[in-house]
Amino acid sequence: MSTTLSPKCREYIWMPQLFFETTKDAKSDQTHLPSTEFKIMPDGAVYVSTKFIFRAMCELNLMYYPFDSQTCVFKISLMSPNSLNELKWIGSEDSPYKNSRVSVEILKQPHLLLFYFQQPTGHSVTEEFAEGNYTSLMVNFYMTRRLTGSVMNVYIPSTMIVIMSFVGFWLSVEHVPARVALSVTSLLTLCTQVHQYRTELPPVNYVKAMDIWLFVCIFFVFSTLVEFAVSYNDQHKLFIKQNVEVFQSSRGEEAKKRKANSVFNWAPQDNRTKSRTSSRSTNTHPGPSKDRKHMMTKIDEICRYLYPALFLVFVIAYWSYYLSIYQTH
Repeated sequence: MSTTLSPKCREYIWMPQLFFETTKDAKSDQTHLPSTEFKIMPDGAVYVSTKFIFRAMCELNLMYYPFDSQTCVFKISLMSPNSLNELKWIGSEDSPYKNSRVSVEILKQPHLLLFYFQQPTGHSVTEEFAEGNYTSLMVNFYMTRRLTGSVMNVYIPSTMIVIMSFVGFWLSVEHVPARVALSVTSLLTLCTQVHQYRTELPPVNYVKAMDIWLFVCIFFVFSTLVEFAVSYNDQHKLFIKQNVEVFQSSRGEEAKKRKANSVFNWAPQDNRTKSRTSSRSTNTHPGPSKDRKHMMTKIDEICRYLYPALFLVFVIAYWSYYLSIYQTH
């Protein structure tokens, strides 16, 4: 049977000075006094229980964001380590109380909005110093990020924006305002998404999984704008070439007509002859180049199916790779 001592006994009992290396603002809880409990165990050991309140730091690896899992390390060390004092978990194999208590226990399961919280584990680490080897206690907290928010806020909207940009391939090249507005609006919307999601994360100097997705989406939308620019430029050159050919043909016909009139100026011409001459002259003008116009239409027809197919291949490869990593965590 254990005996509970008064908190005043703290002045006469040696207390280890603990140091929480990965915390901020660590302090004992003074909400319910006393915050420290002293007991004498039946075997003569002194049991001290103290409640602390602190904020723990955690180094995040966001390379696989939002398919990432984080391991936050909580470390307990002695303020002035020496070879005579050693820290051990109460539930360790060589502890006499391993069957009565567990080393790490979650009293109330937290419900995090962004992560799934898993059962933490405790272990000890031996560190080497100039004056000797000392043991520190470590607790690993495992958290796996929830995908629901990222799928609803980023992946589904960006996919719909890319698909919307593919609608431009079904519009004629002559519909310049519609196709340009569709591509530019999609591009600006994706850039806004990139800015919004980056503001929610700390700045890092490496590429994340979300960066790859948004970069490819922006590339697809931008390439639709480039494809339209190429098609429109070819059509504009074709239009200029047709006008030049028509103009040169008209001048040639007029020159032939004047030459014919100068040679046969003695022959009378009635209105019927003039009408036939004018009609014949008009029919000799070259029409539009149907082959080249058909080629430009064919490019849009190919892109109507090529772009969605390439994007579908990327989506399957992307989700297959990162979901396999996510499931291993």
